[in-house]
Amino acid sequence: MSVDVDIYMNNIVKFFKENPKDLFNLIPKDKEEEFYVKIREVAFDNIENGKEVSLTQKQLIDVCRELNQKPIETKELFAPFFKTKFGLVCLN
Repeated sequence: MSVDVDIYMNNIVKFFKENPKDLFNLIPKDKEEEFYVKIREVAFDNIENGKEVSLTQKQLIDVCRELNQKPIETKELFAPFFKTKFGLVCLN
């Protein structure tokens, strides 16, 4: 079971090491290791659910989307004023 995931991960890592532009078109450079960890987690979930080890296109997109999301700063979310291209705007 884990041998299949290891083989799959070795192929993924090898592909992206040979094609770094393809990787960095998907995710930021500083999240490369996190990308591989997430792929491994999804691959293990696939095996546990009786599916093929390889990720589907949707699963790969979901991993990339998760890694590319920027966290929302709560102080900006609840402030009465926030910056826009037109200047400060009040929600009152």
